[in-house]
Amino acid sequence: MLSGWRFKKIRLKEQKKLNSTNLYLYKSITVYIQNSNLRTIEKEEILQQIIDMILQAQMENKSADLIIGQNYKEFCKSVIQEYSSGRSAVYTSLDYMQKFFLWTILISAFMTLLGGIISQPFDFGININQLILANIISLIIVPASKKERQKTSWIFYLPQRFYMINKGLTKSACYSFLSALLCVGLLNLIFEKLLGSEILSYTVALYKVLPYAAIILLLIVLIEVYKKYTTKGKIL
Repeated sequence: MLSGWRFKKIRLKEQKKLNSTNLYLYKSITVYIQNSNLRTIEKEEILQQIIDMILQAQMENKSADLIIGQNYKEFCKSVIQEYSSGRSAVYTSLDYMQKFFLWTILISAFMTLLGGIISQPFDFGININQLILANIISLIIVPASKKERQKTSWIFYLPQRFYMINKGLTKSACYSFLSALLCVGLLNLIFEKLLGSEILSYTVALYKVLPYAAIILLLIVLIEVYKKYTTKGKIL
């Protein structure tokens, strides 16, 4: 993680040297790479190497297209594929599982905190229905939103993104949201039929959830250790 922050600090400083055209291109590449499934250190290594190459071309008064090509998305895809080529099915599965666990914990924590603040008196807990919703959001919407941000990686200003949302560029995210709602509805129906409607509103106290959350966090750390020692650095 520290190496990743060091690379990020360097590239943020160096990108100030880019002219407006190259800066726009580099920011688009950055958004695309950052929304890939690569590890943080891998993303920063890639972005550092890319900015070095673009700066070199700029110093020689050459177009960045000579390095990136006419389609930066295809360039990014090839780089991501190169970094991912040596990964096993186990690595890919654990990587997805890690992200799923992390987002589920974050979303569940947000729901618990919000519910505790709203309730009077303060009662921090989470019900079964909220747990189902958190899992569905993590399973469907989070990966889909990354893909959507890759598609619109050239948009990195908030007003532009809001404008393009109104223009309908986030259809896959909308479909994912509808799919999530459908899954929640189906699961609720199944639970009601099998266990009764009371089970969905059953609230689990925070102190009962914490041990399970700690186990999941430990799994996230162990997966990160596995990923670190099975990933080999590659050069563009």
